[in-house]
Amino acid sequence: MASSREELDKIMENDENSSLLSSLQEEDDEHESKESVLQRYFLQEWKLVKSLLDDIVLNRGTCDLSSVHKIRSIMDKYQEQGQLLEPYLESIVSPLMSIVRSRAAELVVASEEILEIIKPLCIIIYSLVTVCGYKSVIKFFPHQVSDLELAVSLLDKCHNTNAATSLRQESTGEMEAKCIMLLWLSILVLIPFDLSSVDTSMADDNYVRRDEPPPLVMKILGFCKDYLSNPGPTRTIAGLLLSKLLTRPDMSKAFTSFMEWTHEIFSSVEDNVIDHFRLLGAVEALAVIFKIGNTKALLNVVSIVWNDTSALIKSNSAARSPLLRKYLVKLTQRIGLTCLPHRSPIWCYVVRNSTLGEKISSNMTGDGKSVKSCCEHRLFQFLSTCKLP
Repeated sequence: MASSREELDKIMENDENSSLLSSLQEEDDEHESKESVLQRYFLQEWKLVKSLLDDIVLNRGTCDLSSVHKIRSIMDKYQEQGQLLEPYLESIVSPLMSIVRSRAAELVVASEEILEIIKPLCIIIYSLVTVCGYKSVIKFFPHQVSDLELAVSLLDKCHNTNAATSLRQESTGEMEAKCIMLLWLSILVLIPFDLSSVDTSMADDNYVRRDEPPPLVMKILGFCKDYLSNPGPTRTIAGLLLSKLLTRPDMSKAFTSFMEWTHEIFSSVEDNVIDHFRLLGAVEALAVIFKIGNTKALLNVVSIVWNDTSALIKSNSAARSPLLRKYLVKLTQRIGLTCLPHRSPIWCYVVRNSTLGEKISSNMTGDGKSVKSCCEHRLFQFLSTCKLP
């Protein structure tokens, strides 16, 4: 009886200790930072995400939409803590984009089937863009020179595919595919070669319009101008692509053509929805161009852009649209910064090249005897220190 009573007391003490530990753990969880709690839970969910991604990669992109939506729902939980996903971005983005790249080369064979495979992959990548930002994601995109024409052809196929409703467009991944292709092109247009040397259509003998930008560039400009009229995220990403493309040193003709197009948009403002969204996209694209563009190139068009902007600020369209006023203020600010005179910081180092012969010759012309006597004195000191054997 005594032994059974002692065992019962031990069991009760263990229960009390476990309950005490659980209560303390709950208190620690309450006081623990949100980031550490989310990190602990994401490590558990990462196993599920990794298994789903491995199945997608194994099947070369062929997957069920339920798996894609499951991954997207997990990623959407970390909208406010995107830094938790950054260590895993390379292991997610690189294999998916390699599948997109390999599938894009098969577009000639079966375009519709390839697009149905690429769209779910773009849904996953775009969910990472919304959580971590595009700058963190595009670092893991492939950026070979041969990928430029592949991305343009893939965007062409996506551009010609129209959905019935905006809800279907988001659910099937058409909007996400367009956004990912535009982001991919935003780094591919930065290749350190002349874009005319990359465009294979330039090698055709039938191409005689040498005074215009290459056909590949004109096709990208056409896509971006269409997407600037879109009220969704494709408008912002198209403006980003235009800023990267038009600020290249070899794109002066395309830059002038786009500035003329924006001047026409600013001058012919009509009271309808499509023109309003196109106006928003044009102002937003100009604001990004004036942010990263070369000052010398921008000063050639700054007077025209400023006249159009100042007239648009006083118009009824700006009075009715807070978003348009926001973009106009941003553009005005960057126009002012472009017009400021260049001033070198005082901490900049001045690079100077000098040689010992120039210094000696300059000193000899000033005071030759003093330099000669100094050299003789140094030589005498050196020889006096040397001991003969």
